[in-house]
Amino acid sequence: MTKLKIIALLLVSFLFIFENKAQDSTEVKTGDNEKKLDKSFSGFREYYPISIKPNFSYLSSYSEYEADILFDAKPVVYYSIVNKMRQNIQHFNNKPSDAIYISFQPHIRMYSENSLPVKTPSYKILFGWQRLYKTSKDNFFSFLIESGHYSNGQSGCAFNSSLDDETTACTDFYATINSSTNLSALLNRANGNYSTNFTKLAINFRFNNLHLSNKPYKVHSIGASWEIYHNNMFWLINKGGFSSEDIEIYGRNRFGFQYEFIHTYTTLFRWSASLNLEVIQGAHEWVEPLRTEFTFTFYPFARDIGIFASYIYGHDNYNYRFIDSGNQISIGFAWDWFSPFEIKRAETIRSTNEKS
Repeated sequence: MTKLKIIALLLVSFLFIFENKAQDSTEVKTGDNEKKLDKSFSGFREYYPISIKPNFSYLSSYSEYEADILFDAKPVVYYSIVNKMRQNIQHFNNKPSDAIYISFQPHIRMYSENSLPVKTPSYKILFGWQRLYKTSKDNFFSFLIESGHYSNGQSGCAFNSSLDDETTACTDFYATINSSTNLSALLNRANGNYSTNFTKLAINFRFNNLHLSNKPYKVHSIGASWEIYHNNMFWLINKGGFSSEDIEIYGRNRFGFQYEFIHTYTTLFRWSASLNLEVIQGAHEWVEPLRTEFTFTFYPFARDIGIFASYIYGHDNYNYRFIDSGNQISIGFAWDWFSPFEIKRAETIRSTNEKS
């Protein structure tokens, strides 16, 4: 019963956030030669060209060391301090758009076990800045820098369930791990600690084909990213970092490549097909460095919430479970933080007013 309540609560929360976001309308006002966009009353209702899509899904299991997965969820939230993305794009041709924000990126997974309903959840808390440029051909180029903390809030020794983290006994146990050690068999899956600070750099190009309504109806989105793990938070504060033993297993660098094709079919629906690649550099020899995700998403009535199906090969992405690898299928709901909107809206209104 507890598990069903958690699943129901997550679904209701997702649908509430998505529907509120979908109903938000931003209009261009005219009159007295003033043209401006209404400000959204919520900092959660903004646009981010480079973002992690919140999702809730069924995820198949492949680890022989754990029970089946009941659900996998990423209720990601971005809260804007400043966000000029949509406003500047619709008002100007060459003025860059900026967003400064705080992002909370939890990742939770429930297993079909009689113990705790959610095992070792992940938490990323990031401070970020994005900049977007609209080209003369109405394409987008954007980049970001984010920095913050990533952990699972646990206190146990990562590879020995009978020891506490940061104890001499736990540190000594790492000395027994060598290049041929099966880390999946050793992992403390109940309360093994995972903690690091990191910084992410990313770029994205969006090639837009515009409809008569000035909304992109065909989009090619190409991106690349680099995450580097470091001990000090924001490179300055000696808190929340990793141990020298852990970083030898984590690997310091994660490189990503993303491609997505988006097609809007009138107002009836929108669909996308995407490929995400991640490569871990410098991790323990047991770790499969590659992760690939092929995803197809269907957005009914061209709204922001969609139904997706993914095929995944490679390492896991649930905190310390990156040491596991295999093939997975995922089916669920996702939310798009940067759905197509009218790029030349203000220009069209300005031109109409001048003619009249």
